[in-house]
Formats: sequence, C-alpha cells, structure tokens
Amino acid sequence: MQLNNTLIIIESPNKTKKIAEITGALVLATIGHFKGLTNEIVKDYESYEPILDFKDDNAKYRINQILNASKGKEVYIATDPDREGYGIGYMVYELIKNLATSIKRAEFFEITESGIEKGIKEAIPFAQSNFNDYESWKARAVSDKLVGFLLSPKYMKLCNDKNNSIGRVQTPVLSLIVSKELQIQDFLNSSANKKVEYKIKAKLKSGNLEFLALGENLYESKEEAQETLNNLSATKESFVFAKEIKESQIKPKEPYRTSQFQEAMNRVYGFEPEASMKLAQALFEKGLITYHRTDSNALSREFLEELESHLKDKEYYQKREYKAGSQSQAEAHEAIRITHYHDLSALDSLIDKEDFRENKDNLKKAYKLIYLNSIASQAKNAINENIIYDFSITTFSFKAKVSKCIYKGFKEISIDNEEAETESQELNLNLNEKESVEILGFELSEVKKQAPKHYKESNFISLLEKNGIGRPSTYATYLPKLLERGYIEIVKKGKNSNIVATKKGLDFLSIVKVNDEWITQSEFTKQMESTLDEISQGKVGYLDYIKLIHQKLEFAEVSTKDSNAPLPPKEGSLNLAKKIAKETNLELPEGIESDYRICNKFIEENKDKSKRPPSEKQIGLAEKIAKEQNLKLPNNYKEDWKICSDFIAKNVKKK
Repeated sequence: MQLNNTLIIIESPNKTKKIAEITGALVLATIGHFKGLTNEIVKDYESYEPILDFKDDNAKYRINQILNASKGKEVYIATDPDREGYGIGYMVYELIKNLATSIKRAEFFEITESGIEKGIKEAIPFAQSNFNDYESWKARAVSDKLVGFLLSPKYMKLCNDKNNSIGRVQTPVLSLIVSKELQIQDFLNSSANKKVEYKIKAKLKSGNLEFLALGENLYESKEEAQETLNNLSATKESFVFAKEIKESQIKPKEPYRTSQFQEAMNRVYGFEPEASMKLAQALFEKGLITYHRTDSNALSREFLEELESHLKDKEYYQKREYKAGSQSQAEAHEAIRITHYHDLSALDSLIDKEDFRENKDNLKKAYKLIYLNSIASQAKNAINENIIYDFSITTFSFKAKVSKCIYKGFKEISIDNEEAETESQELNLNLNEKESVEILGFELSEVKKQAPKHYKESNFISLLEKNGIGRPSTYATYLPKLLERGYIEIVKKGKNSNIVATKKGLDFLSIVKVNDEWITQSEFTKQMESTLDEISQGKVGYLDYIKLIHQKLEFAEVSTKDSNAPLPPKEGSLNLAKKIAKETNLELPEGIESDYRICNKFIEENKDKSKRPPSEKQIGLAEKIAKEQNLKLPNNYKEDWKICSDFIAKNVKKK
C-alpha cells in the first residue's frame, strides 16, 4: 500500500511509525482528547451546547500541526473505534473540513498490514459517518461534568471534606460495594450467624489413598453429634454401599471481552485493571493484539480460517464461532485476540524485538494470556468424571465426592482454568460396590450459614457489566478513584483481593442517599448508558438526555464565581501534578483535586524539579545544534527535559 499525498490522524503517537511504514502516508497523533469542557460547561441552559477549549498549549501545538498538514491532502481520521474515539475524530473533522481535499472515517481494529488495509478499504466519507456518535459523546461528557460540578461541592460542604466527589458512574459503583458491606454486617449481627449445626466426617483409606466422607445427618447440638461419634468410633471398616458415576463437560472460556481480560489478568497474575489496560494498549499499538476496549466475544471469519489452517491436525482442535455478546453495541467489533497465529515458542522473541516502555516480563504475561485464550477458544471441551461413593457405617450413610479429569481438551493449552467451587476431592480413586475401606477416624464438622462475601477484585468488573454500569473504556477507572477518595480499600485474603467499604465510604453514601438517592442507583445509571446508545442510534436526542439529567440536579446552574465551591483542575493539569509528585517524591497538597488554584500553584512551584523526558521536537533541535556546531550533547539529554532545554537555550543563538 502506498498512500501518497495522504494524512492519517490517530490518537496514540506510539502507532504513528508502524502505520506510516505500512501505508506510506504521513501519520499524526492527537494524543487522545485535545479539547475538553471548560468550567462553564455549556453556553446556555436552553441549547446546552458545550464550551470546548484546548486542554493546554501542547494540545494546541499538535492540532496546528494537523491543520497545516491537512491542507490539500486526502485525510483519514482513524481515531479509536469507539464513542470516545469518534468524539475526538469529529472535533478534528470540524477543524479541517475546509482544508483537506477529502476526509474519510477509518477504523483500525488491529495495527497490522491486513488490519490497516481493511480499515482504509472500508473507510467512508466522514460527512456520511454517524454524527449521532458525536452527540452521544457530547451527552456523556456534559452530563458527567454537570453531575460532578454541581454535586461534588455540595458534599464537600455537607461532609466538611474536600476529598469527596460524586460521579454518574462512580457513585453507583460505590453503592454496590456499600450494599454488600451492610449485608455482611447485618448477617454478623443476626441470630443466623450465631446458630451452629454439626455433621460428622469420616477419614477413610483405600490402599495408599486417604480421603474424607461426610455424614448425611445434621445435628442441632454438639453433644448429640459427639454422642453419635462416640458410638461410631469403635468401627474400623466400611464398604461401598452405592456408586454413582457422571461425566461433566467444561467449555473453554470464550475469547475475551475487556471485562473478562481484566478479570483474568487479576485472577492469574494479580494485576489491577488499570495496569492490565496499559499493557494491552502497548500490545495493541505494536500490532500484536486487536483493539482492547471491546464488549464483543466474536472472532472474525478470517482469523478463524487462519487458526483452522494451522490447528486442524491438532487432536484438541474444534472450530468454534462466538457471537458479539448480549450487551455488545457493535457487531463488527471483535474480542481481544492475537492478530496472527504463531507457535508459543515465538512469544518471547515477538515481545523482545519491539521497543516498549512497559516492563517486558509483564507484557509477556499479558500477551501469553491473550495468546492462549485465543487458541483455547478453538479447542474441545474438557471432560471430568464425577463419582459419588455412598459408604455404609453401621446404620449411617457417609458420602465422598471424587472428581478427576479424563480428557483435558482446552486445558492442554489454557492457563485461565478457574472453575466453580465444589466439595469434590481430586483423587484417582476407583472403588467398586461392596468393596471395603479402612476407617482411620472421625471428627466433628461445624455447619454455619454462609455469610455474604465481599466482592473480589477479580470478578467485580463482570458485576458492573451485568448491571449495565459503564463501558469497556472506563471499567478500569472506578476502583482507583474510590480508593483515592478513601471510600474503599482492597484487602488481601489468601489468593483473593476483596473490595471492602471503609467507614468513610459507608457514612458518605448514607448522606448521599438521604439527599440524592437517584445518583446512587445502578438502575438509573444503566438506563442512562442505554440512552447514550440510543442517541448513537438516532432514537433519542441529545437535549432529551441532558434535560433529564439536569432535571435530576433541580436545574441548578454551574457557578464559576462561588468561592465556597472552588473549581477542580482540568484533567491534564491534575495528571501533570501527579506526574511531578511521583518524579520528585513530593506529596500532593490537600485539596488539589477539588481546587484548580492549589493544583496550578503546585505545578508552578515544582515543575523545574521534575525529571521528565523532552519532546521529540526538543531532542531533534538539540541534536541539530550539536551537529551544526560540533558540540557534545550533555548526558541524559533524552531523559531530562531541563537538561535538553538548557542546552538549546545556551547554544541556539550561536547558529
């Protein structure tokens, strides 16, 4: 492919080089959102038209580059293939529509030669693309900002705590966690928790194998159970009264949706969702996996055919097709998968040859999980043999449940093999009816009503997905925000990481429920997410949605002059402050997230202390000056922007 006189606009600068090599086009990146809502949010409360401004001078500089490069060229706007990506793409379109000779909307689901060629081939004139997707983005952005700006200051004041915030999605997520905490507390304080019943366990032996059998009888008192145990204790032998054999088939996990990938990363490796998504982003940018923000389990026909050509002679292979999923909004989207088949032995070299900023060992873990899931999704079921042995001990029945895998199927490949918890013992035990076994002893077993359990970090995202809360692009953001506010904590318990509501979280939500219960309800948020999809489909208008949200907020207006409710900083400013704090080992000042003045002051006072890398333009200029003037470049000029900047300032006038 050779696209002359063509500009391709994407979001991530990490993809520009590869796409340019494949297409021969000039490729420029917006680096995500380059415009954001101002603190006034909307022009008026009739049209609710948003007021957008450049996030910072760097964003303005990047867009000016794009504007200049667009003149007289064929342009493909290939921002990410989701609602947020379309929102960015539409803003670019509005700026360049009178500059370029033609503008098309392209979607790249994998950064490979075939993926890019397909995206270019299927591109449509931007003017014919679905502008309703921008209306949906606008509705999401404006409603989220209105909720945050109008409700957060209210609860900072009510709770006398500036580290409080309300969010259209964040608060219902907290409500789920708090509700579970209250259920657990209610149980612990109830009589059901104090009631204990008893069963008797028999420890049995056959050959060299020891195993347990549980008595069928349930005893209300310990004394009654102990009396029965004492009567049994002299018995040293039992026999198999009955034997029941059943086979169960276990299907391979379907190709990962975003939520399933994040949970598998947590379950298998212990990675938090945010870290998992950063690794997936890096793999996507290098063309190793397909787009990682997806609510689909589908695999393309081309990929299924590619796998079939390589795997058809494998004993475990079974071609399987998967649908997008009941809640998927885009049938054309695929699951997260590897872009091309290769042997597992090539995995390390694939990662090692690429230039990654992320830890390569972690990238290998993420890629291996996706690789094995992609292959295992095309494998046969595993088969377990489940045997229930009924032992007769005097007049009592004791049962032992034994399970063993008799055909591995997909388990030959997959490392993500979590199954539902059972009482079965994994033993190679094979007894016949009337066969005798040795009794080694008996013990009492307490039977308590099971308390509700905390949500596990590894399966919480599926709960959000099931409740219709959020989207694949945002799942990873909710828990970090709640942790930051002090509403929850993650408590390690064995292999699990449990999500526990703190006292602050419990108290905060109780106050919100009294005053604004609607913002805590999952059902309302689910309906709003559904309405955003309907805006994309042209079934509902932007104004209908925004007015409904504003009505819930009692049509309050955002004030930028109220000194009692300071405005929060822009997202870019806050991220820069956090970056400076991390690089300089400084603590962020109190109130930085709620007051832009505190944030700006912190940046101004500490920006020169931060060791952050210079821009590519700065590095290029420094190297040009050094070459032209035969100067030695200073050490670390590529790592420290200040070193690079000082060198340029000192020598640029000598040119």
